[in-house]
Amino acid sequence: MKKLEKGNIPEEIKKHRVYLYGAGYTAKVCLNTLKDSGITIKALIDDDSSKIGTKVESFEVISYEEFRDMCKDEVSANVILTSIYGKQILNKLIDISNIIIWEMYEWYTELLNQQDVVIDKYCEGERLRRYKENTDKLKKYLADEESKNVFDGVYQYYKTKDINKLVDICTEEECYFTKEVREYFKDREISLIDAGAYEGELLRAIISSGLNVKDWYCFELEKMNFDKLRGNLSKATLPKKLNCICENLGLWDEKDEFSITGNGAGSKIAEGTNDERVCMVDTIDHYFQDIHVDLIKMDIEGAEMRAIRGGIQTIRRDHPLLAISIYHCAEDYYRIMQFLLDNVKGYNYYIRQHALIYGETVLYAVPCC
Repeated sequence: MKKLEKGNIPEEIKKHRVYLYGAGYTAKVCLNTLKDSGITIKALIDDDSSKIGTKVESFEVISYEEFRDMCKDEVSANVILTSIYGKQILNKLIDISNIIIWEMYEWYTELLNQQDVVIDKYCEGERLRRYKENTDKLKKYLADEESKNVFDGVYQYYKTKDINKLVDICTEEECYFTKEVREYFKDREISLIDAGAYEGELLRAIISSGLNVKDWYCFELEKMNFDKLRGNLSKATLPKKLNCICENLGLWDEKDEFSITGNGAGSKIAEGTNDERVCMVDTIDHYFQDIHVDLIKMDIEGAEMRAIRGGIQTIRRDHPLLAISIYHCAEDYYRIMQFLLDNVKGYNYYIRQHALIYGETVLYAVPCC
């Protein structure tokens, strides 16, 4: 895999048409910058069946299988990874002999910093000392060495800003549906809370995981995202037994109404502001007071701690498996796990780094069998 650097575009990639692997948010951020750099883009590749056949800024989205077949007629093809889940994709691409793979992680980290998605990824001084002290204390509760290495790798990234510290700890496992998750549920029917459903991206992972999801509760607070979510799911081919319930709601620790800040994937609750866009929020305990829950997935732009507090009675009652994003601020790496340790028993804890850039760090609380 070769590195594509800002301001240093080699002629070998300019001479040929290029495919981008990943048609999600990061691809949209990178597209115009790559075109302006003299790169000719042929198409985007994605594993999400709902995106296949659609277009992103006039570029067609094709499947991996289509791309593989097209490569049979080309002497050589260039592929730029515009998905943060690069390790998973690399495992597929290495089977194709006549392609050159490029990564641009440092470059599009800079591009993402200019967008509405703002992740608090800087941790220094006293704050960094507290991160190290608290995560070190939690290591004895983690179920494996990989989880401890994630704590250490993120610490090293905070200290050095070296993205390779994250590459070293990145897993190849599917985000939210790791081996531990699949082994716990096996083939039994489950109900899933998808907090931060965005545009329905989890569907591809649900299908590929092989899990038997019966009821999928999708919570998305921003109205435009919610409309896209419903539109995407209405056009998608859902597994026969999958019942999808979409709610234009945020999850919080009380029922309330808040303004929204940010757009797209970065939309989130803005306490203390008076924006024209508003959202309703509810608690897991209220919404699911008469509904059994098996799995809770959360990626809600820093509201995870509030939503867990608002769902603690449900967690105690049903003992669901938890897959909680903890990367939105340094304190979440330890305070969310500590809260669960203080308030519920009977879980094994794992932490996985799913992205080759900062972000997508997930805490898995798997019920003890």
